[in-house]
Amino acid sequence: MDFKSQNKNITNLLKFIDQRGGSNKLEIAENIMVSPAALTKISKKLLGDNILLEKKYVDENGRKKNLLVINYDRFFSIGVLIEESFTRVILTNLRNEVIEELKFENAYNGDFEEYLKALLKFIENIVEKSTAPRDRILGVGVVMTNEFIVKKSLDLFKEDRFITLKKAIMEKFTGYVFVETEIRAQALYEAFLDPVYKNFFLIKYGDKRGSAIVIDNKLVNPAITHYRSMGTRHFIVEPNSNIYCDICKKKGCFDTMVSPKYIFEEILKESNYSPRIESLYKNMDLNEFIKRAESGEIIECKSLRKVAKYIAILMINHNNLLPLDTFLLSGRIFKSSLFLSYLKMFLQEFQLGEVHENLIVLDDKIKRQELIASFLPINYIFYNYHFTENLED
Repeated sequence: MDFKSQNKNITNLLKFIDQRGGSNKLEIAENIMVSPAALTKISKKLLGDNILLEKKYVDENGRKKNLLVINYDRFFSIGVLIEESFTRVILTNLRNEVIEELKFENAYNGDFEEYLKALLKFIENIVEKSTAPRDRILGVGVVMTNEFIVKKSLDLFKEDRFITLKKAIMEKFTGYVFVETEIRAQALYEAFLDPVYKNFFLIKYGDKRGSAIVIDNKLVNPAITHYRSMGTRHFIVEPNSNIYCDICKKKGCFDTMVSPKYIFEEILKESNYSPRIESLYKNMDLNEFIKRAESGEIIECKSLRKVAKYIAILMINHNNLLPLDTFLLSGRIFKSSLFLSYLKMFLQEFQLGEVHENLIVLDDKIKRQELIASFLPINYIFYNYHFTENLED
């Protein structure tokens, strides 16, 4: 089913009111560019559906006015975050504030049927714990973390099992089910939290790696099969590489070439497996590796340059194909001025100097990763106004 906005004026109105924390009709009409007559019709419908509420206030000139605000308790959303060891289930309101939460251990040794039973049970439990009526739950957002995809998904989930998962949840809770991977879901939520970014390429590099593309506040380039990270994580950046990826079954993909495991192994090779370097890298993590590069260690600087080169290649290919305004950079590595200088150097070398002005290093605005899952139904159903029935109580 296509979950594009059923009414762009309603979508724009709801998002504008959310961003402002409430607004009057004159301000809304000017900003979303609708006529007063059209706005009156839309607001009357949304007030009648109890989606908007009127709140009286006094302006700076002492005049009484009505403020339109969203009724954030009108509907609810369920988010499921599947991690390597645990599955977290939350229930939120339309503001994406957590009302109830549960978690259970993924101890099913590849037994999908047992896992599905446990998941349905915990979703049932979280609904029963709350006061949220079932008919006011928009749907369920399911997000798989990178760790789960790499280490568990091939055992627990086969391609057809995603269809089974969605059908089982829909049959039990009647709402829609949306399944995404972590980086894509994060990109969609970032676009909502900061609407100034409309056409962007999000690159995440840290404990988690991946990328996603948002055009006109919508995710593009969906994955075809479950073992590929939805986005460009397995884009080929080194065609001559002999390094094989267990996930995408190709050589020289981005995820493999920039993985700390591969980088550290290359450093050991270059040092001829020196006992000193082996001892140093036995418990090396990415943060310590970056610190060593920033302190001027030659081998680490060379490796950091390689990572910058591969990220630049990823950016080049997508800048040529898509109408991108911005490149959003997320993760510890982008906080390094040394790494950013390497990245800009390769962008200039590859004749993408103008991209410099479009590089934005993100601060972490997402307080809890589970929220990217619960936001999926809120985005696709509520803000796109994708209701199929009369909403009046």
